[in-house]
Amino acid sequence: MNSIWNKNFLLFSNRFPQFAEILQKDYNDLIQKYCAEDLVVPFWQINQAKNGQLFAIENETRLHSSYNPQKEAFNAVNTVEVAQKNTTVFYGFGLGYHLVEWSKVYKDKKLIVIEPEIEHFLAALALTDLSEVFNVENLVFAVSCQCDQVISLLENGQKFNIGNSGILDCFFFDIPAFSNHAKEYFEQLKQLVKRNIQKNKINTATFKKFGKRWCKNSLINICQYAKCEGIGIFRDKAPDDLPFLIVGAGPSVKEIIPHLSEIKSKCIIVCVETVLWAFVKANVEPDFVILTDPQFWAYKHIASLKTKKSFLITEISVYPHVFNFECKDIFLCNSQFPIGNYFERKMGIIDKLGDLGTGGSVASCAWNFAKFCGAKEIFTAGLDFSFPEKQTHIKGSSAEQTFHAVSNKINSAEYQTGKILFSADTSLENAFDDTKVLTDSRMKMFAWWFESRIANSPETKNFSLCKKSLKIPGFSYVPLKDFLGKNNIEEKRNKFLSIAEINQKTGCNAKNINIIDEIIKKFPNQDFLQEFPFLKDYL
Repeated sequence: MNSIWNKNFLLFSNRFPQFAEILQKDYNDLIQKYCAEDLVVPFWQINQAKNGQLFAIENETRLHSSYNPQKEAFNAVNTVEVAQKNTTVFYGFGLGYHLVEWSKVYKDKKLIVIEPEIEHFLAALALTDLSEVFNVENLVFAVSCQCDQVISLLENGQKFNIGNSGILDCFFFDIPAFSNHAKEYFEQLKQLVKRNIQKNKINTATFKKFGKRWCKNSLINICQYAKCEGIGIFRDKAPDDLPFLIVGAGPSVKEIIPHLSEIKSKCIIVCVETVLWAFVKANVEPDFVILTDPQFWAYKHIASLKTKKSFLITEISVYPHVFNFECKDIFLCNSQFPIGNYFERKMGIIDKLGDLGTGGSVASCAWNFAKFCGAKEIFTAGLDFSFPEKQTHIKGSSAEQTFHAVSNKINSAEYQTGKILFSADTSLENAFDDTKVLTDSRMKMFAWWFESRIANSPETKNFSLCKKSLKIPGFSYVPLKDFLGKNNIEEKRNKFLSIAEINQKTGCNAKNINIIDEIIKKFPNQDFLQEFPFLKDYL
């Protein structure tokens, strides 16, 4: 047997026993092939470098130096850029020389190796001594993983990527020779990485700008954990044939406003707070209103409104006056910010609340809520992610009124609208009716979130009722008249909505109140500051 293989596979099996068991069970023929003494690698031409080490050629491209592969790898990993990051990610790794040299220098950091092809991974185990690599404490091999799984791994399970965590703290080794064998896979992955980096940079900048306000909101609102029920009571409770309609405040939503009363009898309506005024004006109350934006201006969208038959879904970091909103009841979802998340874990109520995630817009939380409830058909209206007729919101929206409220001779409402329209790489893209619609890089990022989320939820069908919205893969256009032709489902609607009434309140109890009091007395304690050191300046 191949001695290098034996040594590597033993170390690998000790570090990743379950992974090794899967390989031995599902890829035993390949293992027998690569552990043999007379090893033949079908996709690599193996040669000896000038210094006696092996190097490989794949598709006429050298993976390593033909003179001194080890020195080449040493020079590549010993850079300031690599040292500054706490995680290093390799897109493929050839024979593994770069991994070995990296492991000698950065044992205390995290190493993530991405290889979509099992055979390439096994071939490297048979040719290069990777003992140094298996000694790295924080080592992850992402072998034959889907791109979305890799993204979750790179984000490291962090819900809030501020400070030295997540994808922003990764250095990416992008050596074409290592990734050309799976070019399409790596191109897709790199595009997802780029989008997530951009998203996280926006999140980081936003937190730095508004962090003090959001921390203050969370601490003021802590008592709401003992007063409000969590959305967990709705988890997977929607029957398969109960459609959900997500309503945003895009310009095209004007097409459905006159039909809201009829629409309501055919689905569960979930609206974002920005468009609630249009429902009130039409004398129709949505079933759910989503408000998860902590900024004061988000509260202003509902400040003078009341919908006594609607449920409000919010989170603990919102502007405190949100909890004075007149509605049927208020439900909490998991906080996306550190203080709320810390309290939820201490109280053990994370599952009770339910996670609506982030996607850059409240509309993504609304879609997540429909999915959370178990919806198999999700319709949307006003989720334009574009500027139909060069408008940013439906005419008369609270967002538009805000422009007028803060306008002056120099900073007119028209000027503010113009800044939104043309400040972020505008372009013309296809709408659902295949006409061109104006959009920009921010809107396309929001649309990308839906595209990626839908791709991972094939069991859910998604439709748009607005033909002038940006066309998103995974969505189909359905004319409004076809939707209005659906049967009334009042009984199913009412049965689902009654879940909120028949479930006894479990949030308001002495246990939660006592836990909150105990944490507040010691807050912020050393435990909290060690977990979130970047919050010292905000508390």
